[in-house]
Amino acid sequence: MKKELPEKYYLAHFKELITFIDTQCRHLLEQKHVDFINKVNRLTEQGQCMLARIYSRKPLLVAITTLNYNEIDSPALALEELKTAQLISHPNYTDYQHVLAHLTKPVLLALLAPFDIQPSIKKSVTKAQLVAQTCDFFATKPEHLTCLYNQFVINNRFAVYEYFEFLYIGRLSTGDINHQNSFVLRDLGLRTTRENHTVSLARFDTREEAQSNYALNRYRMAFKSAQSDDEYQALAIELINQPAEGTLAVNLKNKLLLRLHQQLKKYNIELCFTLLNACENSAEATELQIREQYRQGNKEWVKIQLETIIEDPLTDDLLYFADDFLMRKFNKQTRSRLSAMLADTQCVIEIDEVYRNDVEQGVTEHYTQQGLTVFYTENTLWQSLFGLVFWRELYIDTPTPPCNEFDMFPQSLRTDCFYHTQHQKIEALLANWQTPDDLLKHVCKSAARYFEQANGLFRWHSELLRPLEVLILNSSLAALKSHLKNMTMRFMQLKDGYPDLMVLNGNKLHFEEVKAPGDKLRRNQLTTIDCLKNNGFNVHIAAVKWVNDPNRIYSVVDIETTGSLKGGNRITEIGIVKMQHGKVIDTWSTLINPQMRIPKFIVSLTGINDAMVATAPRFTEIAETLLNKLKGTIFVAHNVNFDYGFIRKECEMAGIHFKMPKLCTVVESRKAFPGLKSYSLGNLSAHFDLNLTSHHRALADASATAELLLLIKKFN
Repeated sequence: MKKELPEKYYLAHFKELITFIDTQCRHLLEQKHVDFINKVNRLTEQGQCMLARIYSRKPLLVAITTLNYNEIDSPALALEELKTAQLISHPNYTDYQHVLAHLTKPVLLALLAPFDIQPSIKKSVTKAQLVAQTCDFFATKPEHLTCLYNQFVINNRFAVYEYFEFLYIGRLSTGDINHQNSFVLRDLGLRTTRENHTVSLARFDTREEAQSNYALNRYRMAFKSAQSDDEYQALAIELINQPAEGTLAVNLKNKLLLRLHQQLKKYNIELCFTLLNACENSAEATELQIREQYRQGNKEWVKIQLETIIEDPLTDDLLYFADDFLMRKFNKQTRSRLSAMLADTQCVIEIDEVYRNDVEQGVTEHYTQQGLTVFYTENTLWQSLFGLVFWRELYIDTPTPPCNEFDMFPQSLRTDCFYHTQHQKIEALLANWQTPDDLLKHVCKSAARYFEQANGLFRWHSELLRPLEVLILNSSLAALKSHLKNMTMRFMQLKDGYPDLMVLNGNKLHFEEVKAPGDKLRRNQLTTIDCLKNNGFNVHIAAVKWVNDPNRIYSVVDIETTGSLKGGNRITEIGIVKMQHGKVIDTWSTLINPQMRIPKFIVSLTGINDAMVATAPRFTEIAETLLNKLKGTIFVAHNVNFDYGFIRKECEMAGIHFKMPKLCTVVESRKAFPGLKSYSLGNLSAHFDLNLTSHHRALADASATAELLLLIKKFN
């Protein structure tokens, strides 16, 4: 059932934020912030309602005529109360440009009408152009706009209130108002929050840290809105001298400095070097600086820096760069380690080229046909294992708990201080497992206790534990412990870059990073793969070689449905024509009970009515047969995403994962036969004299599509 918001929901959210600031963040406030809270608390409820409504707006100016709300009995009295409390004010002549920008084109033209300048204004003038012309005209006579000023109030939420929102959310946004949007979605049940949340906590320890982060967020907003190199340059010069207090502020400042470097590197190279120098403990900045200096010809300086990094690297990623750059630029090595690893791999797999758009699926099918068990794991496997193993230490029994119900990602991981602050608990937990079964029991118990609780590490799903069980029971316990400990110490480096697949052959487990022709191995993948190998895991890099499998089997599919949108409609009929070596090897079709009425226009189109499907099987009853028919084949359809999407949706509703390679005869027809007026199945059948006997019945359409596929193959 859809939830309804109460009449005064804005006021409730406004008070929720003010209460949080007043009770939890006093140590982060200046006197002006305290004065603001005191003024708000002295307002009547009507005044608070009006202020909350004004602060819910984004523009600097708010038209008074738009401030009529059911919960405010007298808008005029409420506004007067806010003016008396000096919480709002009217614009004056210094704000005339903002006022004019707020007006519509007809109002602007009406303002100019008495001054006989309208003939110089073209009818095609844009709003922005008209505002600019009007501003120019009234620049020397802003007093003529006095009548407008009392029609607006200044939305000065940026003076104090924005800081309050920042303290709650932790960042600023160019979109909807931060906390209000979150609160509204929460109250409507549309935003996930952490269960069992009781008290919101301040996210900063000191005012200096809070204000530093706030100022840097303002710079981030300014960067997003900047439009010229001059604006970026001015922003860069200011940012260089902006203090960064605390890890979060340092990371944000580094990120902004690097973005500005990217923006200005062709505009002001000297400033760009200054930007890189201003970065603090940034591996990326160090790498960029070395590359820039090498391009400038400062090779001796570069060599010294590389050797220094190798002796004492800031991160593994930077170490790999330094080692590789030194070898290639100074020791005449022709290939990078990343290229060499990929080129020298002994694992080359021939995969049918129909898997070009999903190479991992192709490799999975390759191993599955050999009787191996394969899981597509990538980053999710290790992130979910890490989250379940350390859930309590991350979210409950922690010195750095999430600050509020919307905080999903643990603060201790964001700042890479998890092991530092909780090393005794972590070591005790790791030491507590004597066998893989001990670890598995811990993971299962954690999953049962915290199931479906929101978090920023992984998503809950019904098959979450299956790959974790395979990993734990088929790996060395020492290797698992070692890698988990590494993740606690440097999570931000090891949170991604994991191999695509986990492959189980009997009781032998290995990970596999799949690379198609043209793919490159990224450095974060090298970091993670090296860490896995060093901890005792078997990791392969599989180079895929595309082949055209002559024994390929096509399943040409057509479905009929109760309507065109898969969200609210169901399948009424499925037809399949299986082909191999250019011949039909099997056909199959069935009506399906859609468990809903079939609309009249669909009945007239397909001939399938409610009576025909009344005794037909439901999709769940034919799902196993259908999947067995499709297994190991290429899914072909005319406008394939329609048929494939409906079947995938039905499988999803039945709790079945559905994924297979697909081919679209509409797309292939356009390639093979360019220039035709229409590529509908009916028109193509007529054009090429295909045997389409009962259009809009599943097996008949599938048969015609199969003929079309053969024709396409001949032309290709």
